Amino acid sequence: MKLPQIFASSTSVQAFAKGDIIFKKGDPAGEMFVVESGEVNIVKDGKIVETIPTDGFFGEMSLIDDTARSADAVAHTDCRLLTVNRRRFLFMVEEVPLFALHVMKGMADRLRKVAV
Repeated sequence: MKLPQIFASSTSVQAFAKGDIIFKKGDPAGEMFVVESGEVNIVKDGKIVETIPTDGFFGEMSLIDDTARSADAVAHTDCRLLTVNRRRFLFMVEEVPLFALHVMKGMADRLRKVAV
């Protein structure tokens, strides 16, 4: 399942230039992002911990546990991001079981990388 296809008709799109800060650690969460094109670096304590490619997503953890951002997100390249607000996220979790599974799989993959 490609997340951009799910949100194509109902999600806003934001463009970021290489080096732009998408959010900073400690910022309040209001949305998650799906990378429509380009790449985004997730940076923790000055170190790149992951590069999110096209069709990847990030920012979902803060929507799930209702906490502030735990890392910075910085455009690695020029990119276009689909934004998914909390209301839409909760609707998708309730109405589209494959969406919830896809998000859980992405989080599990990230946890496995960190645990190695």
